[in-house]
Amino acid sequence: MRDDVHTHTSSGKTKKPARSRRPKATAPIVRIFSALADKRIACMAELPSDPPVLELAFDPQRFQEGTSLLADVDAGVFRNVFPAAASCLLPGMAELFPPVSGELLALADGLSHNPALVDSCLAALWGPQAGSEAAWEKVAALSGVPAPIAAFGAEEAFKVCLTRLEPVVAGHIIEDSWFRGYCPICGAYPDLGFLTPKEPEPTEYLISKSARMHLHCARCGHRWRFVRIKCPSCETTDHEKFTSLCVDDHDGERVYTCQECGKYFPCVDLTEGENTIRFDTAALDLLHLEYVASIRGFAPLAVQAWNMFA
Repeated sequence: MRDDVHTHTSSGKTKKPARSRRPKATAPIVRIFSALADKRIACMAELPSDPPVLELAFDPQRFQEGTSLLADVDAGVFRNVFPAAASCLLPGMAELFPPVSGELLALADGLSHNPALVDSCLAALWGPQAGSEAAWEKVAALSGVPAPIAAFGAEEAFKVCLTRLEPVVAGHIIEDSWFRGYCPICGAYPDLGFLTPKEPEPTEYLISKSARMHLHCARCGHRWRFVRIKCPSCETTDHEKFTSLCVDDHDGERVYTCQECGKYFPCVDLTEGENTIRFDTAALDLLHLEYVASIRGFAPLAVQAWNMFA
């Protein structure tokens, strides 16, 4: 079955529709990664009752200039909770991903017995080395697990730690002084945008003629207000370059694409009063549109294991 996929400019103009087939592979991807999200939630409940104690040296000026709240927090604060999250989550991940089950179980075992591996994982996940190839190769050498698989398992376990910490830190946010496309708490990019009904704005900078845009953090799950007609990545406001894709009869589900920086992110319209959305899995329901964006040459704003299928 084919769908008509329309490209809209941010000003609302519709360009000629393109034909695109919804990939059959998306159904199992959605099912597996939705189950993984369930396991993350279950692990949060099994961790010690109190999150790590943080001493935040909050500087309103630095925050307004774009420094996220946890930017200066040392990775050491996660040294106890991260192995506990990994011990809980990784065996469940091994069940969901049989081809790499042995590697995920080996990583879980290593993190429960080897403090050096814990520190190396945290260095690869958080701080100056975060995400670097060298940092993950060190994890691979200590664990015997290939770097991409180790990064996958460790990142999912770390999401448990950050999501658990988010409600504790969120109270420090000054909402009307954060207009960035990345998370004010952990600094990660969003995996989802969502539109809500227009309300009186606290600042003229956020005024929109229609709905209000919000973003959902791909890592800690925090949700924050953003400018609607603006790319979260490169911040262009060019209506001809920052456009969106949607399928006929599903205008409330779309993927925004930016020709300036080549990034995309999915978005759902909640202006009709929908309040049952599950934010940690909502992007999975738009995977077919992400597929269209990817084959047109765009890359995900927030790289996830499940959106690297193209």
